[in-house]
Amino acid sequence: MPDAFGRAKRRSVSVPGPWKGVRPNRAIVPVAGRGSRLWPASLALPKALFPIIDGDGVARTVLDLILEELWEGGIGHACLVTAPGDDTIYQRYLDRSAEAGFARRRPDVSFVTQPTPEGYGHAVWCGAAWAGAEPVLVMLGDTVYTTANATRCAGQVADGFARLGLSTSGVLVTPEEEISGYGTIGAEAIPGYPGDFVAHAVVEKPTVEVARATLRATGLADDSYLTWFGIHAVSPMIFDVLDEDIRLGRRDRGEYQFTGAQARLVEREGYAVTLIDGDRHDTGNPVAWKSSMEALARRPKK
Repeated sequence: MPDAFGRAKRRSVSVPGPWKGVRPNRAIVPVAGRGSRLWPASLALPKALFPIIDGDGVARTVLDLILEELWEGGIGHACLVTAPGDDTIYQRYLDRSAEAGFARRRPDVSFVTQPTPEGYGHAVWCGAAWAGAEPVLVMLGDTVYTTANATRCAGQVADGFARLGLSTSGVLVTPEEEISGYGTIGAEAIPGYPGDFVAHAVVEKPTVEVARATLRATGLADDSYLTWFGIHAVSPMIFDVLDEDIRLGRRDRGEYQFTGAQARLVEREGYAVTLIDGDRHDTGNPVAWKSSMEALARRPKK
């Protein structure tokens, strides 16, 4: 098991792994958070339906941009994990936007309910029956992405899963002074796979001291680390791990954490990360939402 710092036992991981050539076609997107940092506006409207002015000058919702990201990344089916009763709000919006002609870039959408707010890992676990025995993408419900690459960020992660044959998360290189805000990964570069790494440790929002001791990544400067980009492609074993966490009451800071389950997956079957050519834009608080609006407005028109 991982220790208190998220370090897993070192294991021999063969790349490519058993999922080589299999590209996820499903995505789970938790949107059940109450958006308390955006109150009072989010008391009237779920935060995933907040507007963003895109580069084409159209007021899109955060949800529109997430679904477009998935569709253009080659994902055909999405499951929104909602708070009780919110599925009707989202369905009404999806229906009305389709009627108005704004559903051109959208996968098929399903819903599952997270009955109580018990953490991001718990929200993902609620989608287990919908996912079945297939690998899935997991995306944050309050983050949007931009890239100049011909392949969207979600597509880059899905391609990484198929290329490496292991659960694969997107990562960015992040300076040491910023890692306390992100999940951080210790990893070794994979020979012959530029930009790809095998993870050996995962820690959510580490201190600099923990990072220096356990989270180095080969090939990076001493003051730089790999941090989560916010898009993960995971094998079905993630649901076994999450189910065990919930059955055993294995909480962290009072909640079931997705990062903790990923740390255990590192040990059980191996885990890879891939550098993403793109940027993430948080919309979960007023300052970040404003900055994301400015970043999306600079995106070239389609």
